Amino acid sequence: ARRFAIWLQQRLPTFYLFIGVFNLGFIFFVVQWLPDWNFAQYLVALVQCTVGTLQHVLQCASSLVVIAAFCFAVAFKDRIAQLFGFDHKTIFRFKIRDLLTCLGPSRFQPIELSVWKVDDLASADPFSANNVFIEFFLGYNEPMRTRVHNNAGSGCLIKENMQLNFDEDDEEETLYIFVRNQKIVGHSELARAEIPTERLKQMVRKAASYGEQLRFSEEFFGDPIALIPRGRLWLRAAPIRDEDYSQTLFQEMTQC
Repeated sequence: ARRFAIWLQQRLPTFYLFIGVFNLGFIFFVVQWLPDWNFAQYLVALVQCTVGTLQHVLQCASSLVVIAAFCFAVAFKDRIAQLFGFDHKTIFRFKIRDLLTCLGPSRFQPIELSVWKVDDLASADPFSANNVFIEFFLGYNEPMRTRVHNNAGSGCLIKENMQLNFDEDDEEETLYIFVRNQKIVGHSELARAEIPTERLKQMVRKAASYGEQLRFSEEFFGDPIALIPRGRLWLRAAPIRDEDYSQTLFQEMTQC
């Protein structure tokens, strides 16, 4: 069967032509054998059906365009958001899966992000040093930022911690990291990185297995995260044991 499929895949145009001729011949003989039909009457009925369908489609054209635009926007929502530059922002803090937990926080796990340092950054301005700060976006959390390190240049020590809520079962919950340069008015982007759910989950589990007190050192943070277009960031994600999150899903659903 596999050999036949490979042989057939190499001859798809011939296969489609054969199937088309076979279907037309089959329809022709069926129509000829029917007592109250002939092939000419079948063609007339087919044309009338096609014309009637097109008339109804034209009447609903505006609605079909709206439906097609909606389906296109849903199918390519990530690409569209990336095109307009807000792919990292959460506009609606609600998903259908939230209804299954009665909007409770049981599916969220508190984690702590520890940033050690960043280096090998590109220069935003050839006449001045970078004023570096880092911004994090993750799911329903509000944006988290480090303080601005003035005159940091191509790299600096950050040594800051921040806490976020993380849903490890949500495959769309990507951690967006932006290394920015503060200017007199506004800021510019120096580099960025994206950590998908699976990788962030592995980082959290790896840190939990260590069970050691945080130390800002090479062996504790491991390999750095490569930034785009250039740069390296040393980041650690660890779980937090918080009694506020000890409520079970059953308790939340019974209290909904």
